[in-house]
Amino acid sequence: MSAGHLVVDLGGVVCHFDHAHRLARLAQACALDPEQIHALLWRSGFSADCDRGRYGSAAQVRTRIRTVLGFAGSDDDIDDAWCSAFRPNSAVIDVLDRCRGERVLALFTNNGPLEEQVLTRRYPDVFARFDHLCFSYRLRHRKPDPAAFTAVAGHLGASSEAVIFIDDSPANVAAAGTAGWHSLQYHDAAQLRHDLGEAAGRLQR
Repeated sequence: MSAGHLVVDLGGVVCHFDHAHRLARLAQACALDPEQIHALLWRSGFSADCDRGRYGSAAQVRTRIRTVLGFAGSDDDIDDAWCSAFRPNSAVIDVLDRCRGERVLALFTNNGPLEEQVLTRRYPDVFARFDHLCFSYRLRHRKPDPAAFTAVAGHLGASSEAVIFIDDSPANVAAAGTAGWHSLQYHDAAQLRHDLGEAAGRLQR
C-alpha cells in the first residue's frame, strides 16, 4: 500500500467488545444487577463524559465508579471489571500487520483515561503496533462528532484523501466519509483484508 494513514477503531475492530460481560463482572463486585449498573454508568451519561474528557485521569474515573456503585473492591478489581469488555482480535491484528504497508497506523477510539491506562498496560504488544493512539478523552470529542475527526486529522497532520478509516459503527463510518476520509465498515477479518486491498487500489489510481 502507498504512504498515507490507516486509522482504526478499538472496540469492535482491534478488540472484540462484550459490554454484557463487563456488566456481569461489575455486578459480581457490588450489590446491583447488570441493568442497574448500565443505567447508572451508561444511560446516565457517565461513560460518555469519560470519553469526552470530563474525568481527566483513571483515578478520577475509579473514584466516581466507587461512589456511584458502592464498589468496595481494589483498584485492580475495578480495572479488571471495567476493561473486561475488551479482548484483542488476533485475526484483525494479523490483517493490519500484513496490509498496512508504509502507512502510518493510528488508533481512534471513543474511550476514556481508565481504558487507556489499563488496556495499554495489559496488552502492550497490541498497542505498540500503533504510531498514534487517539483516545477521545484527549480530543474532548467523541465519534461521530465531526470535531473528533477534525482533531484526529490535525493531530496526524493528515490530508483527508490520504486516510483510510475502519470502524464497526455505521454512524462513525458515515461521519468519516463526510470528513472526506476513505471509510470502511468492519464486519470480519476476511472482509477487512479484501476491503483494504480494494481501498489501496483506488487510492493508487
